[in-house]
Amino acid sequence: MRGKKEQSGETVAPVRKEAKVRRLDRGPLPGLYGYNLRIAQVAVFDNFIKVVGTGLAGRMGGLTPGRFSLLVLLRANPGINQTDLSRGVGVDKSTLTPALDQLEKKGLILRQRTAADRRTYSLSLSPAGEQLLTELMVKVEQHERNIVAGLTTSERVTLNRLLKKMARSLGSEALG
Repeated sequence: MRGKKEQSGETVAPVRKEAKVRRLDRGPLPGLYGYNLRIAQVAVFDNFIKVVGTGLAGRMGGLTPGRFSLLVLLRANPGINQTDLSRGVGVDKSTLTPALDQLEKKGLILRQRTAADRRTYSLSLSPAGEQLLTELMVKVEQHERNIVAGLTTSERVTLNRLLKKMARSLGSEALG
């Protein structure tokens, strides 16, 4: 949209009409559990990026909730192998490998071949990974408070219990 030239020679910006915001008909979606879980997951992910992904985590680039979970599991389970780690986060090894490659490239994790099976790697946090995770935990605590800010204590307990029950009923091994 180009502006009009006034008689004075000045170009005047065109007046834009406000777009009408039309309410989107979501059909049966609002009644579907999967849809509502996805909407909540997107909101949680966005808040994670906003709260945790700023500052230090932002400088690391590409820190997602999934990669954060990897760091936490590696701290709690030093020497874990990739198969057990993939089970712990609920993804297959082919999905996990690129994330581990990125974390290793950033110097956050260490991979060492195991003596028992040269095809298997022992995974652990590097000192830089330990330091980063310690600093991130403060931000993650704020993120967690944001997630449940609109819920009562009882609702928080119920939500956690129901999410775990749902994951187990669908066959997830991530909860152990």
